[in-house]
Amino acid sequence: MNKISVSSLKKGDRFSKPVYLDADTVFISSNSPISDADLERLSKFGITEVFSDGSKIDRSDAPAFSPKSQEDKLPFLDQSEDGLRLKVIYDKITHNRYEFDSLYSSTLETVQKAYKSIADGKNVEVREFREVGEKIVDFVKANPQVAVYLNSQTQTGYYLFNQVVSATFFSILLGSHLDYSRPKLIDLSFAGLFADIGMSLISSQISEKTTVLDENDRKIIMKHTLTGYQVLTQKVKLKNALAVVCLQHHENFDGTGYPQRMAGNSIEEFSRIYTIADNFSALSAKRPYRTAFLPHDAIKMMIGEMVTKFDLKMVRLFLNILSMYPLGSYVELSDGRIAMVVDVNKDKPIRPSVRIIKESNGEKVRTLQFCNLGLDLQVYITSAVDSKKATS
Repeated sequence: MNKISVSSLKKGDRFSKPVYLDADTVFISSNSPISDADLERLSKFGITEVFSDGSKIDRSDAPAFSPKSQEDKLPFLDQSEDGLRLKVIYDKITHNRYEFDSLYSSTLETVQKAYKSIADGKNVEVREFREVGEKIVDFVKANPQVAVYLNSQTQTGYYLFNQVVSATFFSILLGSHLDYSRPKLIDLSFAGLFADIGMSLISSQISEKTTVLDENDRKIIMKHTLTGYQVLTQKVKLKNALAVVCLQHHENFDGTGYPQRMAGNSIEEFSRIYTIADNFSALSAKRPYRTAFLPHDAIKMMIGEMVTKFDLKMVRLFLNILSMYPLGSYVELSDGRIAMVVDVNKDKPIRPSVRIIKESNGEKVRTLQFCNLGLDLQVYITSAVDSKKATS
């Protein structure tokens, strides 16, 4: 990678590829502008050089970002240390929303095209998968609050493709907290995007059935892991260490899964990670036969009645990353206000930091307000609410 002198960087500079602090630590993702806070961070830690394989983008060629909404322009009056900290987090979330939407959309398109090619008996362009996998890894490493986007977006299109993409993002988030190296995260991303390729070979009359599946339907569905594994190893020529996620992502830690009823650490680590991400994505998304669960209800099910299905160490880590009221989800507070979760308090999973959206009388707030429930112990969450109640 090329060295870049920090003294040459200016607010608003963008690069065609991610900028790194070292071999594994992303400083700024591709096409993301450098902010004053970013420059301050470099100065504070005495960093004089950063690294990138990309080049600086001419400002006239920089992508057009969506205009700010009225909510993004709300005045901010809280000058407390914690308020300012949450304002920095929230500003980064809103600023990088466009980049996430663009990446999610392009990933969805890549997955859809590849799965359709397999269904039509054609070859898959593996290079495209690796490229998009690299972009996902770099974005997640640069945006630890990525779950805000995943849990607050309105998904469109076929549920399966959305589930694959969402689960891959969550897998990389979990892998990042396991301190995986960038190459290892790229492999995990690559494996995740291919994980449900076998579903492309199942008739839509079964995969999109709106009524309860009968025993024969279930047997056909359960074959998709083995069928997909065979496609990946024999036709796509994917190495076994990655294709095995497709084979094992419905194996359960307690041995109750399929196709081989494997248990415990005999299930590959990549597969154990993806299983957690896949289950959360599936539960919190609408399916042909049921409505979506709220993210809070999905995480509650996973650490409750479903907990034996997962590697306990990893599902606990997943809870620590998202909190009981996952980032991006909406909640009602004890004083009647409605808020969105924007940051996690790791030692207090039921007391995250939130951005207030509505006053207790139902009116939208006129200023940008945050509440750290880890510090303000007079207020607590009474319930999770859906996006319609929160934003209408």
